[in-house]
Amino acid sequence: MEISAHPQALSKLKNLGLPAVSNLNELSSQMRLSSGLLQQLIYKSDDHYHVYYLDKKSGGKREIAQPSRAMKAVQSWILRKILYRLSSSGNSKGFEIGESILSNAKPHVGAHVLLNIDLEDFFHSVPASNVYSIFHSIGYNKNISYILTSLCTFNGRLPQGAPTSPKLSNLACQRLDSRIQGYSGPKGIMYTRYADDITLSARNEAKIRKAQPMIEEIIQDEGFIINHKKTKICGTRKRKEVTGLVISPNSVGIGRSEYRRIRAEVYSMLTSDNSKLPTINGRIAHIKSVDKNNYEKITKYILSLKKKHPENDLFNLIVCIKGHISQGV
Repeated sequence: MEISAHPQALSKLKNLGLPAVSNLNELSSQMRLSSGLLQQLIYKSDDHYHVYYLDKKSGGKREIAQPSRAMKAVQSWILRKILYRLSSSGNSKGFEIGESILSNAKPHVGAHVLLNIDLEDFFHSVPASNVYSIFHSIGYNKNISYILTSLCTFNGRLPQGAPTSPKLSNLACQRLDSRIQGYSGPKGIMYTRYADDITLSARNEAKIRKAQPMIEEIIQDEGFIINHKKTKICGTRKRKEVTGLVISPNSVGIGRSEYRRIRAEVYSMLTSDNSKLPTINGRIAHIKSVDKNNYEKITKYILSLKKKHPENDLFNLIVCIKGHISQGV
């Protein structure tokens, strides 16, 4: 078992702001755990998950592996102290601090055609060997890289349910992102990836269609599975969506149909069905984060209803007008 690291490797870790550890005792000290508990989590890691299954919208089951409280605490430490300090590719927009579905959609504004590709069983497509390579490449010795890999994988792959899996999946996709960007960028094709949701866009449909076979070959060569049922090309006349947001020639937002739907739900809630209040507040908060124009419109609409129905106490519970109410509007 390796108990030391080359001084240059430790120096590299320190320069990256990462815990400079070379053996289990040093790691357990940094984590403030007993070495005995840490050894149990490492060598019996698969016993520290509760597995259950959720129905997929497209059919089939999705495996969720929920880590135990102790395992989740260790994974959260790895996420904070190591993974969050590593940079993913610039094409990666999901699970990254400062990124969102909005930053994923904005680069595609003005595109005439979109290609959407969905990756199947995304986390499970990242094997433990790739996770090991991530930790080893940043300077950890073989022993620590093995330990960290054991703590972040379940049945030899990334588990859906562990807090470390989203960031590790992005780091594992760096070569995938680099290859797709290297092929599509020079051709004037925009590329972003939000977790398992890949989007490419261009002004010319023929350009996208010509590039699609090579893009799919790169994806499969990197070990990922394409869900062909969800692969689609949206041309000039079709509604264009990127991670749930509607792309127009000059803007991105929730779209007209979604705005009409939320208006109808607000009216229904205020006049007949107040059980939807938490859902409405959640939807409005989402609109605020991705579409300022429609957020202002829905706020004005709710205020207009408030003036018509001042006796309705529900208005005081709608998040988007609390500020206006406190100002006496």
